[in-house]
Amino acid sequence: MDIKKGLIEKRSARGARIDAVLWGLFFLWIGIVMLFQAIPPGVGSLGVGVIVLGGAGARLIAGVSVSNFWLIIGAVFVIAGVGEFFEIDLPLLPAALVVCGILLLFHRKSKRRAR
Repeated sequence: MDIKKGLIEKRSARGARIDAVLWGLFFLWIGIVMLFQAIPPGVGSLGVGVIVLGGAGARLIAGVSVSNFWLIIGAVFVIAGVGEFFEIDLPLLPAALVVCGILLLFHRKSKRRAR
């Protein structure tokens, strides 16, 4: 059992390091997009989606669990960014909120145990 516990702790530490890097990249990207107004529309959302999906890929490679929630949110941002770049009106915020709500409703950890 000690080996299994050690492996879980290593995966947890890897996941925490990956998450810290991703948050850093996220804030850096948002700052860059806000500072440089000449960035074309859609590139900001596309960048957020790439960061989220890249983080999921890094977690997968590191052997850390990957949440379907973040995969879907990353895909929503990528699709919205591409749509905005090509001037296709996609409702990003409403779509993201609907996806978040559906995922939270059907997430197995959010279900209450029968008493």
